[in-house]
Amino acid sequence: MGNAHTPCNPQSENIAVIVAVLVRELAARARIQEALRGHAAVRTCDEQDELLALVTEGLVGVAVVDLRDRTGAPTLGMVRTIREGFPSVPVVAYCALTPDSSREILALARAGVNDLILRGVDDVGVALRSVITTAQEHCGAKHVLEAIAPLVPPSVVPFLRYSLEHARQAVTVADAAAALGVHRKTLVDRLATAGLPTPSAMIAWCRLTLAAQMLEDPARSVEQIALLLDFSSAASLRNMLKRYTGLSPREVRENGGLRCVLHAFRQTLVPPAQSAAAS
Repeated sequence: MGNAHTPCNPQSENIAVIVAVLVRELAARARIQEALRGHAAVRTCDEQDELLALVTEGLVGVAVVDLRDRTGAPTLGMVRTIREGFPSVPVVAYCALTPDSSREILALARAGVNDLILRGVDDVGVALRSVITTAQEHCGAKHVLEAIAPLVPPSVVPFLRYSLEHARQAVTVADAAAALGVHRKTLVDRLATAGLPTPSAMIAWCRLTLAAQMLEDPARSVEQIALLLDFSSAASLRNMLKRYTGLSPREVRENGGLRCVLHAFRQTLVPPAQSAAAS
């Protein structure tokens, strides 16, 4: 039986990410648990209501979902429920590629799953950990990047993409510059020319936009969001949000979440003509 009702307390396990797993085969569950040992706290579920309850509690970092639960019920409706009600929770489909499963896999892809784990291929070791990490990093980042990209020049988009996709890893300006293959000063100059804040400030804005998107999930608390985004505490998240936007998490939640923080971000932008004159 699944252990979905085990109390979720990642701090006690010193592991921030909880992976909720709804997979039918016990052997497959065991492979997933072994692959994620020391990397994430795994909560296995037998039925869809169990997984949805964990998601609603607000601490699930990633949901791994089989095509059907242990009762044989299709999981497509549950995936749609998570995507609509908790858009910042990544959902990874667990499946085998067979003629019978291809149609269900396509339906899950259209419902918005973030990645696939192929049974017997990706469900071991480094391969599985990579899929979980990538899904978590890219789920919120993709949506935020689509919202923020129109506000900045194309030359800055790769930096924003990197900062968003690595927001849970306390990325530094030096990390970003190295990943993009440019000198740190080049990055500073590029953002200044575009009328944008400094690279370190932009990294902070990227973290705050992801936090704002999570605040749109009604069940997520500030404490849970701070944990998932690797802030030292909820107070640290509140303080950064107040410093950059002048708003509290409650005000951000009540005024549109991501849309609200993007509005505050726009106020920091310098028109290119003024930016060029200043330089």
